[in-house]
Amino acid sequence: MILVKKIFKRMKNLMFCFSLIFLVFISCKDGVNIIKEEIDNIVSESDTIVSPSDTIVSPIDGYTLKWSDEFNGNKLDSVRWKYRIGISHESSQRPENVYLDGGKLHIQLKRENHAGKSLTGGGVITKPRNSYGYYEVRAKLDGGYGWHEAFWTAGQPGFDSPYIMEDSVGMVEIDCFEHFYDYNGHRFSFGTHEWLRYPGQFNRGEITTVEDLNTSYNVYGFEFTPDYLNYYFNGRLLETVDMRNAPVHDFFLWLSAIATKADAVNSGLVSFDYIRAFEIDPGAYNVRKVAFINQLNSRLDSINGTTSSAGLDLWVQAEDFVKKGGWKAMRDFDNLIFLRGHTFSASRTTAQRTAQTAIAVNNASTYHVWVRSKDYLVSPGIRNFKVFINGVAVSSLFGTHGQEGYHWQYAGAHALPAGNTEIKIYDQSQYFARCDKFLLTSDPNFTPNGAGGASNVQHINLW
Repeated sequence: MILVKKIFKRMKNLMFCFSLIFLVFISCKDGVNIIKEEIDNIVSESDTIVSPSDTIVSPIDGYTLKWSDEFNGNKLDSVRWKYRIGISHESSQRPENVYLDGGKLHIQLKRENHAGKSLTGGGVITKPRNSYGYYEVRAKLDGGYGWHEAFWTAGQPGFDSPYIMEDSVGMVEIDCFEHFYDYNGHRFSFGTHEWLRYPGQFNRGEITTVEDLNTSYNVYGFEFTPDYLNYYFNGRLLETVDMRNAPVHDFFLWLSAIATKADAVNSGLVSFDYIRAFEIDPGAYNVRKVAFINQLNSRLDSINGTTSSAGLDLWVQAEDFVKKGGWKAMRDFDNLIFLRGHTFSASRTTAQRTAQTAIAVNNASTYHVWVRSKDYLVSPGIRNFKVFINGVAVSSLFGTHGQEGYHWQYAGAHALPAGNTEIKIYDQSQYFARCDKFLLTSDPNFTPNGAGGASNVQHINLW
Protein backbone atom coordinates (compact mmCIF):
# COMPACT_ATOMS: atom_id res chain seq x y z
CA MET A 1 0.00 0.00 0.00
CA ILE A 2 2.86 2.42 0.87
CA LEU A 3 4.51 1.59 -2.46
CA VAL A 4 1.26 2.32 -4.33
CA LYS A 5 0.93 5.69 -2.59
CA LYS A 6 4.51 6.63 -3.54
CA ILE A 7 3.90 5.69 -7.16
CA PHE A 8 0.65 7.70 -7.23
CA LYS A 9 2.39 10.73 -5.68
CA ARG A 10 5.20 10.52 -8.22
CA MET A 11 2.65 10.33 -11.11
CA LYS A 12 0.91 13.45 -9.79
CA ASN A 13 4.23 15.27 -9.73
CA LEU A 14 4.97 14.19 -13.30
CA MET A 15 1.54 15.35 -14.46
CA PHE A 16 2.07 18.71 -12.79
CA CYS A 17 5.42 19.09 -14.57
CA PHE A 18 3.88 18.21 -17.94
CA SER A 19 1.13 20.76 -17.28
CA LEU A 20 3.70 23.47 -16.60
CA ILE A 21 5.62 22.56 -19.75
CA PHE A 22 2.38 22.64 -21.75
CA LEU A 23 1.40 26.06 -20.38
CA VAL A 24 4.80 27.46 -21.19
CA PHE A 25 4.58 25.92 -24.65
CA ILE A 26 1.22 27.40 -25.57
CA SER A 27 2.19 30.79 -24.11
CA CYS A 28 4.88 31.26 -26.73
CA LYS A 29 4.00 32.57 -30.19
CA ASP A 30 5.32 29.58 -32.10
CA GLY A 31 3.39 27.17 -29.90
CA VAL A 32 0.16 29.05 -30.47
CA ASN A 33 0.73 29.02 -34.23
CA ILE A 34 1.43 25.29 -34.23
CA ILE A 35 -1.73 24.50 -32.27
CA LYS A 36 -3.84 26.84 -34.43
CA GLU A 37 -2.48 25.17 -37.57
CA GLU A 38 -3.41 21.74 -36.26
CA ILE A 39 -6.94 22.87 -35.36
CA ASP A 40 -7.39 24.46 -38.78
CA ASN A 41 -6.34 21.20 -40.41
CA ILE A 42 -8.87 19.26 -38.38
CA VAL A 43 -11.67 21.69 -39.23
CA SER A 44 -10.89 21.70 -42.93
CA GLU A 45 -10.95 17.91 -43.09
CA SER A 46 -14.14 17.47 -41.09
CA ASP A 47 -17.62 17.23 -42.63
CA THR A 48 -19.31 17.53 -39.27
CA ILE A 49 -18.05 20.93 -38.12
CA VAL A 50 -20.45 23.69 -39.20
CA SER A 51 -19.52 27.37 -39.22
CA PRO A 52 -21.60 29.63 -36.97
CA SER A 53 -24.27 31.54 -38.88
CA ASP A 54 -22.54 34.87 -38.29
CA THR A 55 -19.60 33.68 -40.41
CA ILE A 56 -21.74 32.91 -43.47
CA VAL A 57 -20.80 35.35 -46.21
CA SER A 58 -23.26 36.30 -48.93
CA PRO A 59 -22.28 35.20 -52.43
CA ILE A 60 -23.67 38.55 -53.68
CA ASP A 61 -21.83 41.77 -52.84
CA GLY A 62 -23.67 44.14 -50.53
CA TYR A 63 -25.83 41.51 -48.84
CA THR A 64 -25.49 40.25 -45.27
CA LEU A 65 -27.03 37.21 -43.62
CA LYS A 66 -30.49 37.78 -42.13
CA TRP A 67 -31.26 34.20 -41.09
CA SER A 68 -30.43 30.65 -42.06
CA ASP A 69 -31.31 27.08 -41.26
CA GLU A 70 -28.41 24.66 -41.69
CA PHE A 71 -30.71 21.76 -40.69
CA ASN A 72 -28.41 20.51 -37.97
CA GLY A 73 -29.81 18.36 -35.20
CA ASN A 74 -32.65 15.89 -35.53
CA LYS A 75 -35.74 18.06 -35.10
CA LEU A 76 -37.35 20.62 -37.39
CA ASP A 77 -37.38 24.19 -36.05
CA SER A 78 -41.08 24.58 -35.25
CA VAL A 79 -40.72 28.33 -34.80
CA ARG A 80 -39.37 28.76 -38.32
CA TRP A 81 -41.32 26.04 -40.17
CA LYS A 82 -44.68 24.38 -40.62
CA TYR A 83 -45.28 21.20 -42.61
CA ARG A 84 -46.92 21.19 -46.01
CA ILE A 85 -50.03 19.06 -45.74
CA GLY A 86 -53.10 18.27 -47.82
CA ILE A 87 -53.64 16.87 -51.29
CA SER A 88 -51.99 18.37 -54.38
CA HIS A 89 -52.27 16.72 -57.78
CA GLU A 90 -51.59 12.97 -57.29
CA SER A 91 -50.19 12.86 -53.75
CA SER A 92 -51.12 13.51 -50.19
CA GLN A 93 -48.48 15.49 -48.28
CA ARG A 94 -47.51 14.14 -44.84
CA PRO A 95 -45.34 15.54 -42.03
CA GLU A 96 -44.04 11.99 -41.49
CA ASN A 97 -42.23 12.20 -44.83
CA VAL A 98 -40.03 15.07 -43.64
CA TYR A 99 -37.05 14.45 -41.35
CA LEU A 100 -33.60 15.80 -40.45
CA ASP A 101 -30.50 13.63 -40.61
CA GLY A 102 -26.82 14.27 -41.19
CA GLY A 103 -27.23 18.04 -41.33
CA LYS A 104 -29.83 17.78 -44.10
CA LEU A 105 -33.58 18.16 -44.43
CA HIS A 106 -34.97 15.17 -46.33
CA ILE A 107 -38.36 14.73 -48.00
CA GLN A 108 -39.35 11.14 -48.70
CA LEU A 109 -41.57 10.25 -51.63
CA LYS A 110 -43.56 7.08 -51.23
CA ARG A 111 -46.14 4.87 -52.86
CA GLU A 112 -48.57 4.33 -50.01
CA ASN A 113 -52.26 4.86 -49.46
CA HIS A 114 -53.17 8.03 -47.58
CA ALA A 115 -56.18 10.36 -47.70
CA GLY A 116 -57.50 8.75 -50.86
CA LYS A 117 -54.21 8.93 -52.75
CA SER A 118 -51.74 6.14 -53.48
CA LEU A 119 -48.69 8.44 -53.33
CA THR A 120 -47.38 10.67 -50.57
CA GLY A 121 -44.95 13.57 -50.60
CA GLY A 122 -44.21 16.41 -48.24
CA GLY A 123 -42.54 19.72 -47.59
CA VAL A 124 -42.05 22.63 -45.25
CA ILE A 125 -43.18 26.27 -45.36
CA THR A 126 -41.79 29.22 -43.41
CA LYS A 127 -44.06 30.58 -40.69
CA PRO A 128 -42.55 34.11 -40.60
CA ARG A 129 -43.13 36.25 -43.65
CA ASN A 130 -40.24 37.22 -45.89
CA SER A 131 -39.65 40.22 -48.13
CA TYR A 132 -37.08 41.55 -50.58
CA GLY A 133 -33.64 39.94 -50.36
CA TYR A 134 -31.43 37.16 -51.66
CA TYR A 135 -32.43 33.56 -50.87
CA GLU A 136 -30.66 30.33 -51.68
CA VAL A 137 -30.76 26.60 -50.99
CA ARG A 138 -28.32 23.79 -51.60
CA ALA A 139 -30.22 20.71 -52.71
CA LYS A 140 -30.00 17.25 -54.24
CA LEU A 141 -32.98 16.04 -56.27
CA ASP A 142 -33.89 12.41 -56.77
CA GLY A 143 -37.63 12.23 -57.15
CA GLY A 144 -37.66 10.38 -60.44
CA TYR A 145 -40.46 10.22 -62.98
CA GLY A 146 -43.81 11.57 -61.85
CA TRP A 147 -42.50 13.67 -58.95
CA HIS A 148 -42.24 17.45 -58.81
CA GLU A 149 -39.58 19.02 -56.56
CA ALA A 150 -39.37 22.78 -55.98
CA PHE A 151 -38.02 25.73 -54.01
CA TRP A 152 -40.59 28.50 -54.39
CA THR A 153 -42.54 31.30 -52.76
CA ALA A 154 -46.22 32.07 -52.31
CA GLY A 155 -48.23 34.82 -50.66
CA GLN A 156 -49.91 32.25 -48.45
CA PRO A 157 -48.46 29.92 -45.81
CA GLY A 158 -49.98 26.72 -47.13
CA PHE A 159 -53.06 25.71 -49.07
CA ASP A 160 -54.76 25.13 -45.75
CA SER A 161 -54.57 28.89 -45.12
CA PRO A 162 -56.60 31.62 -46.83
CA TYR A 163 -55.03 33.97 -49.34
CA ILE A 164 -53.55 37.04 -47.71
CA MET A 165 -53.97 39.12 -50.89
CA GLU A 166 -56.91 40.79 -52.57
CA ASP A 167 -57.60 40.34 -56.28
CA SER A 168 -56.84 44.01 -56.92
CA VAL A 169 -53.38 43.63 -55.39
CA GLY A 170 -52.28 40.41 -57.04
CA MET A 171 -49.87 37.79 -55.79
CA VAL A 172 -46.42 36.83 -57.05
CA GLU A 173 -45.09 33.28 -57.04
CA ILE A 174 -41.34 32.88 -57.54
CA ASP A 175 -40.20 29.43 -58.65
CA CYS A 176 -36.48 29.41 -57.92
CA PHE A 177 -36.34 25.89 -59.29
CA GLU A 178 -38.88 23.32 -60.40
CA HIS A 179 -37.92 19.79 -61.33
CA PHE A 180 -40.90 18.58 -63.33
CA TYR A 181 -42.23 15.02 -63.50
CA ASP A 182 -40.51 14.17 -66.80
CA TYR A 183 -37.18 15.95 -66.25
CA ASN A 184 -33.94 14.01 -66.09
CA GLY A 185 -31.04 14.82 -63.75
CA HIS A 186 -29.68 17.55 -66.01
CA ARG A 187 -32.67 19.83 -66.39
CA PHE A 188 -34.71 22.23 -64.29
CA SER A 189 -37.07 25.15 -64.81
CA PHE A 190 -37.42 28.55 -63.16
CA GLY A 191 -39.97 31.34 -63.48
CA THR A 192 -42.33 33.80 -61.86
CA HIS A 193 -46.13 33.99 -62.00
CA GLU A 194 -48.69 36.54 -61.01
CA TRP A 195 -51.99 35.32 -59.61
CA LEU A 196 -55.32 37.07 -58.94
CA ARG A 197 -54.88 40.53 -60.53
CA TYR A 198 -53.27 39.69 -63.90
CA PRO A 199 -52.77 35.90 -63.94
CA GLY A 200 -49.82 34.91 -66.07
CA GLN A 201 -46.05 34.72 -66.23
CA PHE A 202 -43.35 37.31 -65.86
CA ASN A 203 -40.90 34.78 -67.26
CA ARG A 204 -40.18 31.08 -67.66
CA GLY A 205 -36.84 29.49 -68.40
CA GLU A 206 -35.35 26.00 -68.64
CA ILE A 207 -31.75 25.07 -67.94
CA THR A 208 -29.80 22.04 -69.12
CA THR A 209 -26.94 21.46 -66.69
CA VAL A 210 -23.56 19.76 -66.81
CA GLU A 211 -24.07 18.85 -63.17
CA ASP A 212 -26.18 15.82 -62.33
CA LEU A 213 -28.87 17.29 -60.08
CA ASN A 214 -29.83 13.83 -58.79
CA THR A 215 -26.38 12.79 -57.56
CA SER A 216 -24.81 16.07 -56.43
CA TYR A 217 -25.77 19.03 -54.26
CA ASN A 218 -26.24 22.27 -56.20
CA VAL A 219 -27.03 25.84 -55.16
CA TYR A 220 -30.20 27.55 -56.39
CA GLY A 221 -30.82 31.20 -55.52
CA PHE A 222 -32.96 34.23 -56.35
CA GLU A 223 -32.52 37.93 -55.63
CA PHE A 224 -35.91 39.65 -55.31
CA THR A 225 -36.02 43.46 -55.30
CA PRO A 226 -38.59 46.21 -56.04
CA ASP A 227 -37.00 46.68 -59.47
CA TYR A 228 -35.71 43.33 -60.68
CA LEU A 229 -35.53 39.61 -59.96
CA ASN A 230 -32.33 37.64 -60.57
CA TYR A 231 -32.11 33.84 -60.78
CA TYR A 232 -28.85 32.04 -59.92
CA PHE A 233 -27.55 28.50 -60.28
CA ASN A 234 -24.26 27.56 -58.61
CA GLY A 235 -23.41 31.28 -58.47
CA ARG A 236 -24.14 31.88 -62.15
CA LEU A 237 -26.72 34.54 -63.08
CA LEU A 238 -29.39 32.93 -65.28
CA GLU A 239 -31.81 35.77 -66.02
CA THR A 240 -32.87 39.25 -64.88
CA VAL A 241 -36.61 39.99 -64.88
CA ASP A 242 -38.31 43.39 -64.66
CA MET A 243 -40.45 43.58 -61.49
CA ARG A 244 -41.25 47.29 -61.50
CA ASN A 245 -44.99 46.76 -61.97
CA ALA A 246 -45.25 43.58 -59.90
CA PRO A 247 -47.55 43.30 -56.87
CA VAL A 248 -45.85 44.27 -53.61
CA HIS A 249 -46.35 41.89 -50.69
CA ASP A 250 -44.54 39.63 -48.24
CA PHE A 251 -44.23 35.94 -49.01
CA PHE A 252 -43.55 32.50 -47.56
CA LEU A 253 -40.79 30.10 -48.66
CA TRP A 254 -41.70 26.54 -49.65
CA LEU A 255 -39.46 23.46 -49.93
CA SER A 256 -41.60 20.69 -51.32
CA ALA A 257 -41.96 17.51 -53.34
CA ILE A 258 -45.28 16.21 -54.65
CA ALA A 259 -46.48 13.68 -57.24
CA THR A 260 -48.03 15.07 -60.41
CA LYS A 261 -48.46 11.74 -62.19
CA ALA A 262 -50.37 8.73 -60.89
CA ASP A 263 -47.81 6.37 -62.43
CA ALA A 264 -44.86 8.01 -60.66
CA VAL A 265 -42.00 5.81 -59.52
CA ASN A 266 -42.63 4.24 -56.16
CA SER A 267 -40.10 6.15 -54.08
CA GLY A 268 -37.62 9.01 -54.03
CA LEU A 269 -35.71 11.31 -51.71
CA VAL A 270 -35.15 15.07 -52.00
CA SER A 271 -32.53 16.60 -49.68
CA PHE A 272 -31.80 20.19 -48.69
CA ASP A 273 -28.43 21.01 -47.15
CA TYR A 274 -29.41 24.52 -46.04
CA ILE A 275 -31.56 27.56 -46.73
CA ARG A 276 -30.16 31.07 -46.27
CA ALA A 277 -31.72 34.52 -46.40
CA PHE A 278 -29.71 37.70 -46.96
CA GLU A 279 -30.66 41.38 -46.90
CA ILE A 280 -29.13 44.56 -48.28
CA ASP A 281 -29.19 48.08 -46.82
CA PRO A 282 -30.79 50.86 -48.94
CA GLY A 283 -27.49 52.60 -49.68
CA ALA A 284 -25.86 49.48 -51.06
CA TYR A 285 -28.99 48.61 -53.03
CA ASN A 286 -29.11 52.04 -54.67
CA VAL A 287 -25.61 51.37 -56.00
CA ARG A 288 -26.24 47.76 -57.00
CA LYS A 289 -29.52 48.32 -58.87
CA VAL A 290 -28.17 50.82 -61.40
CA ALA A 291 -26.58 48.27 -63.75
CA PHE A 292 -29.62 45.99 -63.72
CA ILE A 293 -32.12 48.82 -64.30
CA ASN A 294 -30.01 50.12 -67.18
CA GLN A 295 -30.04 46.61 -68.65
CA LEU A 296 -33.82 46.36 -68.27
CA ASN A 297 -34.42 49.81 -69.78
CA SER A 298 -32.25 48.94 -72.76
CA ARG A 299 -34.23 45.75 -73.25
CA LEU A 300 -37.54 47.62 -72.97
CA ASP A 301 -36.41 50.11 -75.62
CA SER A 302 -35.70 47.17 -77.92
CA ILE A 303 -39.04 45.52 -77.13
CA ASN A 304 -41.09 48.71 -77.52
CA GLY A 305 -39.59 49.66 -80.87
CA THR A 306 -40.57 53.03 -82.37
CA THR A 307 -43.07 54.73 -80.06
CA SER A 308 -44.00 57.83 -82.08
CA SER A 309 -44.76 58.75 -85.68
CA ALA A 310 -44.69 62.04 -87.61
CA GLY A 311 -48.37 62.52 -86.77
CA LEU A 312 -50.69 62.32 -83.80
CA ASP A 313 -50.61 58.91 -82.05
CA LEU A 314 -53.21 57.48 -79.68
CA TRP A 315 -52.02 54.32 -77.90
CA VAL A 316 -54.79 52.22 -76.34
CA GLN A 317 -54.05 49.32 -73.97
CA ALA A 318 -56.61 46.52 -74.28
CA GLU A 319 -56.58 45.80 -70.54
CA ASP A 320 -57.87 49.36 -69.92
CA PHE A 321 -61.18 48.74 -71.69
CA VAL A 322 -63.93 49.91 -69.34
CA LYS A 323 -66.18 46.92 -70.07
CA LYS A 324 -64.36 43.64 -70.55
CA GLY A 325 -67.34 41.32 -70.95
CA GLY A 326 -65.91 37.83 -70.54
CA TRP A 327 -62.42 38.85 -71.68
CA LYS A 328 -59.82 38.64 -68.91
CA ALA A 329 -56.79 40.84 -68.33
CA MET A 330 -53.71 38.62 -68.04
CA ARG A 331 -49.93 38.85 -67.94
CA ASP A 332 -47.42 37.64 -70.49
CA PHE A 333 -43.62 37.79 -70.73
CA ASP A 334 -41.78 41.14 -70.83
CA ASN A 335 -44.25 42.88 -68.52
CA LEU A 336 -46.99 42.69 -71.13
CA ILE A 337 -50.66 42.83 -70.05
CA PHE A 338 -53.29 41.72 -72.57
CA LEU A 339 -56.94 40.70 -72.86
CA ARG A 340 -57.63 37.01 -73.39
CA GLY A 341 -60.82 35.59 -74.82
CA HIS A 342 -62.74 32.43 -74.01
CA THR A 343 -62.79 28.76 -74.64
CA PHE A 344 -65.79 27.64 -76.71
CA SER A 345 -69.29 27.70 -75.29
CA ALA A 346 -72.41 27.55 -77.45
CA SER A 347 -74.41 29.34 -74.75
CA ARG A 348 -72.13 32.35 -74.35
CA THR A 349 -73.91 35.61 -75.16
CA THR A 350 -72.74 38.42 -77.45
CA ALA A 351 -72.23 40.65 -74.41
CA GLN A 352 -70.01 38.02 -72.81
CA ARG A 353 -67.94 37.80 -75.98
CA THR A 354 -67.56 41.59 -76.32
CA ALA A 355 -65.14 43.99 -74.64
CA GLN A 356 -65.61 47.69 -75.28
CA THR A 357 -64.39 51.14 -74.37
CA ALA A 358 -64.57 54.74 -75.52
CA ILE A 359 -61.57 57.04 -75.79
CA ALA A 360 -61.42 60.81 -75.96
CA VAL A 361 -60.25 62.03 -79.38
CA ASN A 362 -59.28 65.68 -79.07
CA ASN A 363 -58.38 66.31 -82.71
CA ALA A 364 -60.62 65.32 -85.61
CA SER A 365 -58.63 63.57 -88.33
CA THR A 366 -58.33 60.49 -90.48
CA TYR A 367 -56.73 57.92 -88.20
CA HIS A 368 -55.02 54.76 -89.38
CA VAL A 369 -55.86 51.99 -86.94
CA TRP A 370 -53.46 49.19 -86.03
CA VAL A 371 -54.17 46.19 -83.77
CA ARG A 372 -51.52 44.19 -81.90
CA SER A 373 -52.43 40.56 -81.19
CA LYS A 374 -50.82 37.19 -80.62
CA ASP A 375 -50.65 34.32 -83.09
CA TYR A 376 -48.60 31.14 -83.48
CA LEU A 377 -46.65 29.38 -86.19
CA VAL A 378 -48.40 26.13 -85.29
CA SER A 379 -52.11 26.26 -86.16
CA PRO A 380 -52.04 29.97 -87.05
CA GLY A 381 -55.13 32.15 -87.18
CA ILE A 382 -57.43 30.00 -85.06
CA ARG A 383 -57.40 32.36 -82.04
CA ASN A 384 -59.12 35.32 -83.66
CA PHE A 385 -61.40 38.26 -82.92
CA LYS A 386 -63.28 41.05 -84.69
CA VAL A 387 -62.81 44.82 -84.22
CA PHE A 388 -65.49 47.52 -84.38
CA ILE A 389 -64.75 51.26 -84.63
CA ASN A 390 -67.76 53.43 -83.73
CA GLY A 391 -70.01 50.48 -84.41
CA VAL A 392 -68.57 49.68 -87.84
CA ALA A 393 -66.91 46.27 -88.21
CA VAL A 394 -63.42 46.14 -89.63
CA SER A 395 -63.41 43.61 -92.45
CA SER A 396 -60.34 41.67 -91.26
CA LEU A 397 -60.07 39.20 -88.43
CA PHE A 398 -57.25 39.80 -85.96
CA GLY A 399 -54.92 37.36 -84.28
CA THR A 400 -54.35 35.99 -87.79
CA HIS A 401 -50.96 37.41 -88.78
CA GLY A 402 -49.39 33.92 -88.82
CA GLN A 403 -46.24 34.91 -86.94
CA GLU A 404 -45.06 33.65 -83.56
CA GLY A 405 -45.89 36.05 -80.75
CA TYR A 406 -47.35 39.57 -80.79
CA HIS A 407 -47.47 41.54 -84.05
CA TRP A 408 -49.43 44.41 -85.62
CA GLN A 409 -52.19 44.16 -88.21
CA TYR A 410 -53.68 47.08 -90.13
CA ALA A 411 -57.34 47.86 -89.46
CA GLY A 412 -57.86 50.56 -92.07
CA ALA A 413 -58.29 54.36 -92.16
CA HIS A 414 -61.17 55.90 -90.21
CA ALA A 415 -62.38 59.51 -90.20
CA LEU A 416 -62.91 60.26 -86.50
CA PRO A 417 -64.54 63.46 -85.23
CA ALA A 418 -63.43 65.20 -82.08
CA GLY A 419 -65.11 63.64 -79.08
CA ASN A 420 -65.55 60.05 -78.04
CA THR A 421 -64.58 57.10 -80.24
CA GLU A 422 -65.93 53.67 -79.38
CA ILE A 423 -63.75 50.57 -79.83
CA LYS A 424 -65.08 47.03 -79.46
CA ILE A 425 -63.51 43.61 -79.80
CA TYR A 426 -65.63 40.50 -80.33
CA ASP A 427 -64.37 37.00 -79.51
CA GLN A 428 -65.02 35.32 -82.84
CA SER A 429 -63.19 32.03 -82.30
CA GLN A 430 -63.78 31.49 -78.58
CA TYR A 431 -60.36 29.90 -78.50
CA PHE A 432 -58.17 32.06 -76.24
CA ALA A 433 -57.78 35.04 -78.59
CA ARG A 434 -55.24 37.57 -77.31
CA CYS A 435 -55.49 41.32 -77.89
CA ASP A 436 -52.72 43.56 -76.58
CA LYS A 437 -52.95 47.12 -77.92
CA PHE A 438 -54.38 49.56 -80.47
CA LEU A 439 -52.71 52.46 -82.26
CA LEU A 440 -54.72 55.25 -83.89
CA THR A 441 -52.27 57.43 -85.84
CA SER A 442 -52.79 60.35 -88.23
CA ASP A 443 -49.54 59.42 -90.01
CA PRO A 444 -50.46 57.29 -93.07
CA ASN A 445 -46.86 56.21 -93.59
CA PHE A 446 -46.18 54.89 -90.09
CA THR A 447 -46.09 51.16 -89.40
CA PRO A 448 -45.71 50.34 -85.70
CA ASN A 449 -43.07 47.87 -84.62
CA GLY A 450 -42.45 46.22 -81.29
CA ALA A 451 -44.78 46.76 -78.34
CA GLY A 452 -45.26 50.45 -79.16
CA GLY A 453 -45.88 53.34 -76.79
CA ALA A 454 -47.52 53.50 -73.40
CA SER A 455 -51.20 54.36 -73.06
CA ASN A 456 -51.85 58.08 -73.59
CA VAL A 457 -55.65 58.24 -73.86
CA GLN A 458 -58.54 58.80 -71.50
CA HIS A 459 -61.12 56.02 -71.33
CA ILE A 460 -64.78 56.98 -70.94
CA ASN A 461 -67.62 54.71 -69.83
CA LEU A 462 -70.58 55.39 -72.10
CA TRP A 463 -72.64 52.51 -70.79
